[in-house]
Amino acid sequence: MKLLKNELMRLAAFMFMTIALVGCIKDELPNAEADILDVVLSGDANNSVLTKKIDLNSVTVFVEPTFNVSNITPIYTLSEGARIVEGGDITDFTTPQNVKVVSEDGKWSKIYRIIFAAMELPIQYNFDYWEKKSSTRNYEECFERVDNGYGEITNLYMWASGNAGYAIANSKAPANGYPTFKTGDCQEGLYAACMQTLWVGPAGQGSPIAAGSLFIGEFSGKGINIMREPMKATRFGLPFNKKPKTLKFFFKYKTAEPMYTYDSDGNKTGLYADPITGDTRDYCAAYAILFDNVKAAQIDPEGRNYLDGSNILSSAAEVGRAILTDDDKYGTDGDTYVYKEIPFTYTEEVDPVRLAKYEYSLAIVFSSSYYGASFIGGLGNIMWVDNVTLECYPTDPDTGDSSSEDSNM
Repeated sequence: MKLLKNELMRLAAFMFMTIALVGCIKDELPNAEADILDVVLSGDANNSVLTKKIDLNSVTVFVEPTFNVSNITPIYTLSEGARIVEGGDITDFTTPQNVKVVSEDGKWSKIYRIIFAAMELPIQYNFDYWEKKSSTRNYEECFERVDNGYGEITNLYMWASGNAGYAIANSKAPANGYPTFKTGDCQEGLYAACMQTLWVGPAGQGSPIAAGSLFIGEFSGKGINIMREPMKATRFGLPFNKKPKTLKFFFKYKTAEPMYTYDSDGNKTGLYADPITGDTRDYCAAYAILFDNVKAAQIDPEGRNYLDGSNILSSAAEVGRAILTDDDKYGTDGDTYVYKEIPFTYTEEVDPVRLAKYEYSLAIVFSSSYYGASFIGGLGNIMWVDNVTLECYPTDPDTGDSSSEDSNM
């Protein structure tokens, strides 16, 4: 009996501790995130959505240029337990609107800028506009100022970088201590984009270096570990309805080191030789890709209609490209900007009907180390880029056909 009594006492104590532990866990359950994860439109209106770009505090929904954004009902997907406390009932998005999200625990909130962009992507980029994207981190991101089709000038967040990933390991870095930042050393205007290859170190969890980059698309950690799967975080391309002819830009590039490989602790493990040329010199990336976003979704196991760091230059969905290949990619002389005009070459015909329906996407990419996404590069290498223009073939307003008499395809 005494033994049974002791066992019962121990069982009671165990049950009490379990209940107390569950109670503690329950008290800690309320989520501290206040994020907008997705935005869709109700009914048939969602068919007019081309793509979306969701940043830390802004959501840009690209819709067909003829779509009326003055009376729509957005449906928001939020982080667990979060709720919208302001702006959730707004239906007129002819101008950007603010939506305030509060976390489940009520201690955190975010104000998102919601933009329905009923417009075409611009074809000129001057990198004059930058904005700090986080109240706790110093990095800035570039955006364009464009007419939204309703006579209003809108901030278009079409550019992305890997700064958010770098901030995980070096959150206290100053703005110019991040891989991508603005600089007053520009060819014209207010600023230029500057990209540098930096050491991250063992805190990078397998990402020992970070190459500065600027690209059309989105850098997102949704559903992945950014530091362990950085190539999946770079989502290249946005829908485009023109056939590019020439990529034009001004740039400078200076190298400090050749290409090195690194281990997960951030230690150099040896020189890297380019698999095509055998050269160990680091070089910059500057290219534009036009790809079939319908085909991209068909061949992707998860149905994604964009490209990422693992296939941006090798996807079967690509139809044309313009890429910097001359010796200036290894470094330019002096501090003077160099002007480049790079023609597009096409491997497939561009269907004008599908082009008009935004079934092709455009990606423009600049980086201070060509193989930076694979953690290969030279520390201290710096690239400046300014005043980029995408020359396109004229489009027949009646048929949507792009003239391409002097193109390669």
